[in-house]
This record gives sequence, C-alpha cells and structure tokens, in this order.
Amino acid sequence: MWIPDSEGEILAAIEAGELTETSTFDAKVALPAKGRSKELAKDVAAMANDGGTLLYGIGEDVHGRPTIPNPIVLPGARERVTQIVRMCISEPPYIQVREIKKDGDTSLGYLVVVVPPSPRAPHMVTVDKDHRYYGRSDTGNVPLTEGEVARLYEKRGRWKINREKLLDEAIDSAPIGRHEDYAFLHLVARPVIVDEDLLDRAKGEQHIADFLYGLLSAAVRPEVFPTMYRPDLSLDKRYEPRADGWAASQGLGEEWRETRGPAYVLDFEFHRDGGGHLFCGRAAERRQGDLRIFEDVVAGLTSRFLSVLGGLYAAGSYLGPVDIGLAITGLRGGISNFLLNQWDYPWPYDKDQYRRTERFSALMLTNDPTGAARKLVLPLTRAITRERYDPFSLVPVRM
Repeated sequence: MWIPDSEGEILAAIEAGELTETSTFDAKVALPAKGRSKELAKDVAAMANDGGTLLYGIGEDVHGRPTIPNPIVLPGARERVTQIVRMCISEPPYIQVREIKKDGDTSLGYLVVVVPPSPRAPHMVTVDKDHRYYGRSDTGNVPLTEGEVARLYEKRGRWKINREKLLDEAIDSAPIGRHEDYAFLHLVARPVIVDEDLLDRAKGEQHIADFLYGLLSAAVRPEVFPTMYRPDLSLDKRYEPRADGWAASQGLGEEWRETRGPAYVLDFEFHRDGGGHLFCGRAAERRQGDLRIFEDVVAGLTSRFLSVLGGLYAAGSYLGPVDIGLAITGLRGGISNFLLNQWDYPWPYDKDQYRRTERFSALMLTNDPTGAARKLVLPLTRAITRERYDPFSLVPVRM
C-alpha cells in the first residue's frame, strides 16, 4: 500500500509510470464538487474493506492514466474530507488525511487519504439514501453482493480477539509473584491481522538492538509524556532473545538478587508478530502504611508503550487494527499519590484489579499514542482522584 510523503515522491512515481488505479489506490484530480460527496464516501467505504490510499491532485491524460499533476487548494480540504466521512458513512471508518504541500506555494498541494483495513467493515454509504455497501475492483468501486457482505461480516467475527484473555495471559506470565506492598502494571498488545514477520520487516537491514533502541529513543521524548517518574524506559539496556521475540528488562536476574524488590522491575517484550507486553512492578507502593497509586507511572508507561508500538507499525507498514489491554493488579485499598501530596486524603480503591481494553488503529498509535493512552488510563485516575487530576494534562482540576 503506497503512501507518498512528498511532492518529489509523487512526481517520481508519475515519471516512472507507477501510478495506476488498483483495488488499493486511486488518484483524483480534485475533491468532489458540492453535492457530489457521495463519490468520496463510496471510495472510502470501499477501501475500508482491505485498506487503500486516495491521492487528490492528479489528473488523467488522454489515455485515462493519472499522470498530470494538478495541485489543489489545501486550506479547508482536510476538514471537508473528514466531515464527508463522518456524515455520509455508517459507521465512519478511521482514516488519516495528510497534506503534501507544493514546492514554492504552500497553499497548494496534494491530499493523501489513508484508509486502513477496518475491523468494522463493511461500512454503509448512507448519503442520498444510498444505504449500500461498496467494494473495490481494479477499475473502481462496485456494490457488494449479499454474499460478499456476508463474508465481510464473517471476517469481522474472526477478528474478535478475546482481549480479556490476552490480559489474563499477560498477568499469568508476570516475571515476579504478587507482593502485598506493590501493585503491578500489565500492558499487552496484539495486531488483529496476524503477520508473524512484522518485526523482521519493520527492522529491515538494521540490527535488532539498533532498531529497538530507536523505538525506545522516540518513546522517551517529553512530547510523548513529559513527567519524570520511576521506573521509566531507559536506553542503556541489553536486548535478550525470548521465545516470541526480544525483550529489554531491568530489576531482574542479577539486579533482582541484589534488590529483591519489585520497585525497579520493568520488562518490555517485543513479539515477532508485532505484539508486545510490558510489566512494571511499581504501579503502586506501600509507604507509611498507605498503598500509593502512582498515576504518572501508569500514564507515562502506557503512553511510551503505545509510542513504541506505533513506531514499529509505521516501520513495518502495518495499518490495521491493534488490540490493547491494560491491567493493574493488587490495587485494593490503594489511594491516589497525587491527592496525598496535596494533603487531601482520598477514598481507597475498592477492587483488586483495574482492567481496560480497546481496539485502536495502528495509525492512531503512530500519530497519537498519548491520546490512546488517555482512553485506557483516565477512568482509573478519575476514580481515585475524584476527577481532580489528569496526569496527561499536568494541570490539577480545581473543585
């Protein structure tokens, strides 16, 4: 699936004769005129079945081939595409709209609409009372037959991975046993579309240690999560092979024999199929009799975990859905560390576990890992802080 990043890349593809309409690519001279939104909706809904790219700003020559650059006016174009998808398709699939500006004139350029394979396909086009499903052929959109719709629903059923089971497996495989003075954080991820070679394809010719170091380097930037906490991902790790892939860890092995405590334990597994698993031994710690829940540790590590995965998927050109699970075990009686530091004694958490699962597009993990982390973590922080603290905003909510 080709996704251009620059005008030069587009012009080079035209020069090489590589732009042709296929089931996963289509080029358009411009966005549809007013009153013709249905055509764009059909394109997006059809491509959501298997994924594809729409490129606006390329006209056809006399032979009907997309070979003529025709940069469009960019201001307002992205917003219009997003609005059409939201208003004209039920339920709207996740898309990403990118602008590629023309050299020498930033008001003009090309619009790239990336449509990942949707776990909720097929998607119905509802504008103009159409109420039909569409698919792609090599020459354009075609209405789906009853049998084709049934097969897509069957595929949707096969993609219903039991995320709760993924969490249970992650908890059962924790590298250390339960401890009454600590609560543990478990994060797990698995691409819905299985590809056993995803990690190898993503690293390419790089050594695995160099590739993983690059992913971690990007994830520890303040832009992903700015607050300092411990334990956090660090870059001075050795990467060890494991049955399902590779891992970076601290606080285990020789370090565990020296400390014999969960506070510094952090284990990050990278699976060959693009999945991952992170364990932290210090989501909460007992101090002076109180089991303090560290909101920043949970929010920060979740953001960084998803950032690492997003980088992996971008490198491996995986655009499909990803199942994510988060669990914190040993929480019963835990209280907010933030409220304690504000001299405001909170109510204890009344369950042993906090669990949350979601299905995200790989594109969201690549472009907004912190936004995805918020969906997983905020229900917990709102409960334990009485909605007075958002660890992602760093600004307490005044009551």
